[in-house]
Amino acid sequence: MNVHELLDLGVERAIISPAQRDALAALSGAAPASAEVPREAPRDFNGIMIAYGLGALVVLFAFAWFMIDRWRVLGDAGIFGLSVAYAAVFLIVAQVLHREGFATARGVAMLLAVGMAPLAMRALLRWSGLWTPHLELACAMPEHPFMACQGEPLAIELAAVLAALFALRTMAFSPFMIPIAVVCVTLPERLLREWAPGPGYDGAVMGWRWVIIASLLAAVAYVADRKRREEDYAFWLWLPVALTTFFGCVLLFQFDRSLRPWLGPVALLLITASVYLRRRALLMVGLLGVLGFLGWLASDVFKLTTAFPLVLALLGVTIIILTVWLQQRFPDVIRRMGGDPSQPPRFPGGVAVLLVPAVAGLLLIRDAASIDRDNVADRRSHARANATRVRVQRDSMAGARAMQREAQPRPPGSSQRR
Repeated sequence: MNVHELLDLGVERAIISPAQRDALAALSGAAPASAEVPREAPRDFNGIMIAYGLGALVVLFAFAWFMIDRWRVLGDAGIFGLSVAYAAVFLIVAQVLHREGFATARGVAMLLAVGMAPLAMRALLRWSGLWTPHLELACAMPEHPFMACQGEPLAIELAAVLAALFALRTMAFSPFMIPIAVVCVTLPERLLREWAPGPGYDGAVMGWRWVIIASLLAAVAYVADRKRREEDYAFWLWLPVALTTFFGCVLLFQFDRSLRPWLGPVALLLITASVYLRRRALLMVGLLGVLGFLGWLASDVFKLTTAFPLVLALLGVTIIILTVWLQQRFPDVIRRMGGDPSQPPRFPGGVAVLLVPAVAGLLLIRDAASIDRDNVADRRSHARANATRVRVQRDSMAGARAMQREAQPRPPGSSQRR
């Protein structure tokens, strides 16, 4: 790595500013970056990167719209050919951008080409007859062949992963991890759904599935973090970790009442992990968990306790004072928790601790199935009771109206006409 690359890396990681980069380049005897051939803006949260992302989203939306609208007209063979043609066009554009020195724009174009791989694989499977509508009907049944029904999604996911890995071999561009991160969620979710099916896409079983996926993915993301050199590939893995953790905790909190007291400690553990791992996504999930836990205490546990808001305010002030005291008395502890920003993060216990939620989920997911069955039975009984209550009220109202009509005075001579 030469001087310019090292200084640019320092700017990308927010270690130094662009002005400091130019000053250090001048001290080292190298020409400042501003004197080089003009390049695109550094990859950061700025207008250029937002414009790149917006353009990619527009292209994908237009392509998806066209495919959905014209799938039956073009057929599987036409969709396959068009997908391959689009991928070739994106690769040619990426090569031109590489020659012009626009590295990020080249990466975006290659990412669009990678996005064509799963679509082309799906069209190829249906065009070649390896996947037929008869398999779709068979796989919709409760008892279905596992390998045959998992063949198409597995082939599509494998095509996306292989295309992303090929792109990563071509250039270092962390957004290539997006399709890999998606597959890291969809693949274990399908396998867990086959092993421990639940009543649907909610319930305690689904909550434990998300927790298991989050734990496994967190271990993979931590290993990627420890091996990070230039690109932050783990960033795209920690995002689905945060999302699956959030959805899993919400479902478990909603459908398994015995786990509700654990939401507060789990939220605090997530906040602590965000400090060690230096990931803001985990911090946001932890803060949402704390708010949800306090909301549950206020609305359920301490609903009739008037002093609970005062106790919470006193607890918050105590936490602030304790934090100030710790910074004054134990600065080394605070510094060790934050870690050296120039070094990879280190989590106490490492991968083994991150896999503990997955082990707990595998042990408890069978019990969650019985909880879901009880919840479904309770919902059905409540629905039947409500239907009966509504029917009784309707019949009573109809009877009352009939009695009112009978009690009304009849006009003279009406009985004789009858």
